[in-house]
Amino acid sequence: MFQRKRQLKKTREKNKIKFAFIVLFILLIVLLLIEYAYLHFSFGKVAYISPIVQGKASQNLLLENQLEKANVPFSTISLISDGSFVVMLKDGGEVILSSKKDIKSQISSLQLILSRLTIEGKRLKILDFRFDNPVVSF
Repeated sequence: MFQRKRQLKKTREKNKIKFAFIVLFILLIVLLLIEYAYLHFSFGKVAYISPIVQGKASQNLLLENQLEKANVPFSTISLISDGSFVVMLKDGGEVILSSKKDIKSQISSLQLILSRLTIEGKRLKILDFRFDNPVVSF
């Protein structure tokens, strides 16, 4: 009888230890899920982009929208080291827009120049707006 009680006592202690490990394991899983959710929803995809690059990306998007509104046919927009934007036109021309000047006025000048060149039958190679007056290369 005493032996049976000792065995029951030992199995209860083992069961308590197993139960404690199971509870700790479940708590660990819950904490990992909470941490994952916090990191995923707090930072998302933007967490890996520095604020400087993120600002330039939003400028690219704004420039893209303004070019589309102005009906300027372009293929790509890229950023060069001095902070200017290089816009590759669909006809093969290249336009360099200064980020230090008003983009809207540069785009309206671009529209005017492109329309005049189309009327004259000339193809644009490079148009640079970084200077006081636009520099055109054919």
